[in-house]
Amino acid sequence: MTTDLDSLKAKLRRWTLILGVLQITVGCVVGFIPPSAVAWFRGIVMAHLEFTANGILMVAFAFLVQELCLSPAGLKVWFAMLQIGTWTNGAAGVAAAFIGASSKLMPTINEKFPPPHGTDNPIVSGSLMLCGVTIMVALLLTLYGLWRSKIADEVASV
Repeated sequence: MTTDLDSLKAKLRRWTLILGVLQITVGCVVGFIPPSAVAWFRGIVMAHLEFTANGILMVAFAFLVQELCLSPAGLKVWFAMLQIGTWTNGAAGVAAAFIGASSKLMPTINEKFPPPHGTDNPIVSGSLMLCGVTIMVALLLTLYGLWRSKIADEVASV
């Protein structure tokens, strides 16, 4: 008999896999955007790399769902944070490419490839900050869920 928690984990695993593969696909499609189509091509390079890398991260995390010892609400927060964090990372690059501006949060790329419209765009900076916070929450929830799972296994074996 499958419990509600097992059913939720199965659904989240499936959606995390689907959305992870979709994100990898979006990253590959973004890579086809020609330099002449955007104001700052480095944003496209960034988006291509971030979407594909974060899609791979999401696929890997899908295989961890069954191991996470989190409440149903915790699992839903984990899923939401993972989605928001991974998608806003690549979205910041797409926005930067079309706007032609980046963020002060990207000093190395700004130095090597200065964007034509500056390095202090609130949309790009906001997306990167949202990405950082939400991915960290997802990572910490993953660690917590894995740690609790180990403890639950140890208690069950006693």
